[in-house]
Amino acid sequence: MSGSLSGILGLVEISNGESGDMHTEADDTELHSTFCDRLSDWLRPKDEYSFVHKNCACVILKDIKSRGELELAGIKLSRIFDQPHYHLGRALPFHVSAGFTRLEGKNTDIALAMQQAGIALAEARQSTTLFKVYSPQKARNIKEESELLERMQEALERGEFHLYYQPKIHAGYRNLIGAEALIRWHTRGNEILTPDRFIDLAERNDIIGPLTWWVIKSAAFQLSQWPKELSIAVNISPALLLNDDILAVVSDALDIYNVKPSRMHLEVTEKIMMSEQERMLAQLARLKEIGVRISIDDFGTGFSSLAYFRDLPFDEIKIDKSFVQHMLDSEKDYAIVKAVIDLAHNFNLKVVAEGVHTIAIADRLAEMRCDFLQGFVFDQPLPVEEFESRYRI
Repeated sequence: MSGSLSGILGLVEISNGESGDMHTEADDTELHSTFCDRLSDWLRPKDEYSFVHKNCACVILKDIKSRGELELAGIKLSRIFDQPHYHLGRALPFHVSAGFTRLEGKNTDIALAMQQAGIALAEARQSTTLFKVYSPQKARNIKEESELLERMQEALERGEFHLYYQPKIHAGYRNLIGAEALIRWHTRGNEILTPDRFIDLAERNDIIGPLTWWVIKSAAFQLSQWPKELSIAVNISPALLLNDDILAVVSDALDIYNVKPSRMHLEVTEKIMMSEQERMLAQLARLKEIGVRISIDDFGTGFSSLAYFRDLPFDEIKIDKSFVQHMLDSEKDYAIVKAVIDLAHNFNLKVVAEGVHTIAIADRLAEMRCDFLQGFVFDQPLPVEEFESRYRI
């Protein structure tokens, strides 16, 4: 590439929308030819491009000085690549992603600009938008996340994750009926990290699988050590309901430790209603068939509807703490809590209230016939030794 280097450097990549065994080498050649033609249609006479490899081109968009101009270029790119390429009457779909970075003057480090565009391209691949623009802050975030993910993988191998247990209390008798298992990361730096520091990253990467399998097996072992009237609830990422391994992991863990399935409660959030709903619900139904209990967590904060009560394979509903904490001060929150309890009972579902921080709230919930309570008024999540000591297990 020659001439002035002011403007935008980008990496534009196409990927075939089909699996590898559904198209031939001839098809790939056709796609590359189409890629060249459409790049030529997109670029202006003064712009330049060269191929990094067959499905990825490096482009220089000259004299683009504003985000608005780049947005217009992106719209044109999307329009040009919107239609599939047809070969012998068969559509060969392909998806385009692009990453851009700004070039500053003639002394621009092209190698560095390529690296920056590559970071933006990687981000675009993971997003719903066609292109991303490099920013130093995003690059730092990506680097930090990559390092954290590597640390998590090492931590799992070294046994740095631990389960803490928050008591689940009978609303009427105020006795212990079980616990919710909550993961904590004891880092090598002597920090104790809560899930809000790492679970979101885990859910966006494959490590959420092995991490959750470890939680399920650890909870099953703990159940084997506790009195048979106690249960343990485990949080399950909605994405894992698309993984057929979950049924085998749960079944094997219960069998290995000889635990009655009904003592294991799997908690899922309302995100199951967002995508792949039928597959997720079918998986929940299979889990319920082997005897485990299914609970919907954070009820009321997502896609709540009467369909939950009519159609979904749940045994229990957990009312979100955002309603419970203010129910004595807010008539609307109180009405919501009461309505959920009454409706759930009409469908033979149990109700857990989260975020119970005062005895006054606990007493009122008992009057409303809520079944179970969780909250700091009883206890925060505790290490297993402390939990067992405090509750004389």
